Amino acid sequence: MKRVLFVTLFSIVFALALTVAGCGGGNNSQLQATGASTTVQFGDATNDQIAKFEITVSSITLTGANGTANTANLLASPVEFEFSHAAGALEPVSLSKVPAGTYSAATITWSDPEIVTVNAGTPTKLTVSPSSGTANVTSSVTISDTANFLNFDMDLASSVTINGTSATINPTFSMTATNVPANANNEDDDDGDTEVHGSVTGITAPQFTIQTQAGASITFTTDANTRFKDGLTQLSDLKTGDIVEVRSTTQTDGTKLATRVEREENEGGEEMEGLIQNLDNPLTTITIVHQLDSNKNASAPTTVDISVDNTTQYEIHADKLTVTGTFDATHIGKGQRIEADADGQTAPVVAKKVRLREQALVGTVSNATSTGFTLAPSSTSAFGSLSGATSVAVTIDPNANVKTTPVNGGTVRVRGIVLFDGTNYTMTATRVDNNQ
Repeated sequence: MKRVLFVTLFSIVFALALTVAGCGGGNNSQLQATGASTTVQFGDATNDQIAKFEITVSSITLTGANGTANTANLLASPVEFEFSHAAGALEPVSLSKVPAGTYSAATITWSDPEIVTVNAGTPTKLTVSPSSGTANVTSSVTISDTANFLNFDMDLASSVTINGTSATINPTFSMTATNVPANANNEDDDDGDTEVHGSVTGITAPQFTIQTQAGASITFTTDANTRFKDGLTQLSDLKTGDIVEVRSTTQTDGTKLATRVEREENEGGEEMEGLIQNLDNPLTTITIVHQLDSNKNASAPTTVDISVDNTTQYEIHADKLTVTGTFDATHIGKGQRIEADADGQTAPVVAKKVRLREQALVGTVSNATSTGFTLAPSSTSAFGSLSGATSVAVTIDPNANVKTTPVNGGTVRVRGIVLFDGTNYTMTATRVDNNQ
């Protein structure tokens, strides 16, 4: 009954969102139905004090240049996206059609902002204004007649002005376009290699479709090389309603080929993600600063309590990283970003599995070498405030995407897996950049 009610409420909210998107404000609600296959993605440049920044985007249109016509809306439905968890990464929010040509600008219509900051270890949901608006992105991009990626990276530091428990926002984005490499092994998250979570909405072998946490509908193709995990050995094991994580590459025609399909919960379960605020000892309850959940709760709480017991499994979600260290009930610390998977939805949720996930930290570099460095996070950052850590020993993975070479005294953003040994925090980094 609860899931039926959720679907019904989602349908109502979705219908209302479409109605609002089509009314006033010069919004173009007509869907762009023709053009080259283009994956639209969102990412974030960090404001390290913010633990959660979420908005709903109802429309993205492109302004044509050099004879290229303007587009209609690139989104088939509104997208509700949390940016803080995606710092230093890009995630797909829509599989769209964009006519080949040159574009000079984008217009993004947004609403329903939500911001949570952490001060002295205490998460606070801010009062945010305005409640809706339009972001104008000025940047020249070229869309080819083959598969493309259109990436919108929010500059969160420039988008938010915080004053006590209030915030004023003016979402500021950069826009880039890339083509899918001919060799899938060369794909990165900005041009083909993607990972998404969502609920399975349809299965027609060899394909299946999920609705992502952001609200996008994405269809994946499977083949003999697709790896199935956690109770799945083949596509026929998948059920409508299952909550899954899918890793995929993008084919030259724009279709998504699933390389890994992992069932996180069945249709009666729930998934939640966030930063650890509190832990008891011995460990029975983990309190997280809420970032995401599989139910897409319109009135999500600031914090969520997760129960664990001696049956709870602990995993490091390392993906392509080689991580050396331990994550379990005695090697877990405040400030780490986790995902909790549960069979039921009754609060407090009892986790079947707790996974350590990638996160981004910003700080000052010292002890820099070719393989790593020491990062000093700000004490006012969400991580610093929650963990109390003044330094994190960073190891750069051999396959990491190093956009900026760490230099002593410089400031960098680093994304990867953060471990805690009971005293010290360490990180294995998959990306190093300058937070731009």
